[in-house]
Amino acid sequence: MSTDHIQSKEVRLALTLSGVIALRMLGLFMILPVFMILARDLPGFTPLTGGLAVGIYGLTQAALQQPFGWLSDHWGRRPVLLMGLFLFAAGGALAALAESMPLLIAGRALQGCGAIAGVAMAFAADFTRPQRRSISMAIIGIGIGGAFLLSMMLSVPLALIVGLTGLFWLTVIFALAGVLLVLTLPQSLPQVSEPETVEKVDMKPVWLLALSVFLLHSVMTLLFVVLPPMLVGTYEFGLSEHWKIYVPTMLVSVLIIFPLLRKVGKSLAEHRMMPWAFIALAASMAAMGLLDSGIGLVGLGVLMTVYFLGFNMLEAAMPSLLARITGSRGRGRRMGVYSTFQFLGAFAGGISGGWLLGGFGSAVALLVAASICVVWGIVLKVVLGRTLSRSPQVLAKAVEG
Repeated sequence: MSTDHIQSKEVRLALTLSGVIALRMLGLFMILPVFMILARDLPGFTPLTGGLAVGIYGLTQAALQQPFGWLSDHWGRRPVLLMGLFLFAAGGALAALAESMPLLIAGRALQGCGAIAGVAMAFAADFTRPQRRSISMAIIGIGIGGAFLLSMMLSVPLALIVGLTGLFWLTVIFALAGVLLVLTLPQSLPQVSEPETVEKVDMKPVWLLALSVFLLHSVMTLLFVVLPPMLVGTYEFGLSEHWKIYVPTMLVSVLIIFPLLRKVGKSLAEHRMMPWAFIALAASMAAMGLLDSGIGLVGLGVLMTVYFLGFNMLEAAMPSLLARITGSRGRGRRMGVYSTFQFLGAFAGGISGGWLLGGFGSAVALLVAASICVVWGIVLKVVLGRTLSRSPQVLAKAVEG
C-alpha cells in the first residue's frame, strides 16, 4: 500500500472522528453562552443550581472516562463510541423535557454518561502512524475549536428562535448524526492487555497534562457561568447582542493561532508554550475582574481575544503532546485519565463559578480563576520541561514525530 494511500486513510479517519467529537461538543458548547440567562425562570433556579446544571455533565464524564477507556481496550473502540452517543442523546431528550432544575440537572448528568472523548482519541492513535499522530490530533483539535467557534456564532440566534428546550433537542440530533459517522469507521479489534514491562509509560507528564486540562476546562466553564450575567447586568448588553462579543474575538484568535500551532507542532515545542498560554488566560480574566465595566465593550473584546488565544493554544497542543507520551497498548485507559480530568474540570468550574457568582460576585470569581492560572503557569514553567527531558520514552516519541 502506497504512503499516499495510507496518509489519505489516516486523514479521512481523523476527519470522521473530528466530526463525531465536534457534533457532540457543539451540542455542549451551544448551551454555555445562554444557559444562565434562559434557565432563570425554571423552578429551583439559583446561581448555584445553574452552575451545577452547567457543570454536572463533567462529573459523570469524569467518572466514566476510565471505565469507557477500559471497555474500548477490550470490546473495541466503535461499540463504545456508539453506546456513548446514545447515552448523550438520551440525556439531551431528558433535559429538553425537563420542567424544573432537578430534572434538567439529571438530564445534563445523563448527557455526561456518554464519556467517549478518550476513546475517540485512542481510536485515532490506533490507526495512525507515530510520525502522523500529531497531525491527526491537530485535526481533532481543530474540530473541537470549530465546534466552539460555531457554537459562539449560533447559540444566541438559535436560542432566541427555539429556546433552551430547542437547543437540547438539537443536541439529540447532533448525537444521532454522530452515530451515523461512527458507523463509517473501521471495526477495531479488542486490544490485548500486556505486562507493564513490555511498554512502560512514565505517567508523570501524563498527570501534569491531566491537571492542566482540568484547570483549562474549569476556568472555561466558570467564565461562561459568570460572563453572560455580567454582560447583561454590568454592561447592559442584551442576550441578542452577545454574539457581537463572542464571534469576532473567536475569529481573530483562530486567525492568529493557526500559524502559531504549525510552528509549535513542527518544533515539538508544545510544553514551552503551555505556561505562557495559562498566563494569557490569567491576564485576560484578571483585567475583566479588576476593570469591570470601565474597559467598555471594545476593551472586553480585546480581553476575550487574548483569552481565546490561550484557550485554543492549550486545547490543540496538549492532546498532541499527550499522543507522543502514551504507549500503544492500553492507550484508551491512559487517554481516559486525561479526559477524566478534562470533564472533572468542567464540573468544578460550573459549581465553583455558580458559588462564587452567587456569594461574591463576578469580579471575585474572575480574579480567583486568574490567580490559579498564574500559579499553574509558574508550576508548568518550572516542572514540565524538566519532567519531559527526564523521560526516555518522551524523547523517543519526539524523534518519531
